[in-house]
Amino acid sequence: MIRSSKEISEKNRERILQLHKIREALFGPNDVEKSNFVKWAGFDEELTIKVAEFFYDGMYKRQKLTQRERELCAIAALTATRAEKQLRTHITAARNVGASQEEIGEVIFQMIAYAGMPAFVNAMDIAYDIFCAEDAENG
Repeated sequence: MIRSSKEISEKNRERILQLHKIREALFGPNDVEKSNFVKWAGFDEELTIKVAEFFYDGMYKRQKLTQRERELCAIAALTATRAEKQLRTHITAARNVGASQEEIGEVIFQMIAYAGMPAFVNAMDIAYDIFCAEDAENG
């Protein structure tokens, strides 16, 4: 049975909030109550903590790649798999950690050889929308 966010144990709620703060540093502000962490914790708190720890307290803390390089890799993979929702998130994250519009466009362009023209077009449309929103926000 799926529980409401108010029914998450206090210990797990605190850990989710800690991990959410790490996530916000990369992806920007987000209402924790609307996050996947809280949504998933409604049916499996332990799994939610494990997944969040893997990403935000493990993989993203590794020092082999910069966070900018890691986000460009994510953009390539998400373009190739046509994971549009996640691609939006990672293009925004890449911009937050210093990737230029040109670098992001080039990574997407490189995926033509591996994922085909339709994947390229879809990803470029998403990038374009994000860049236009940035430009409008920055005046």
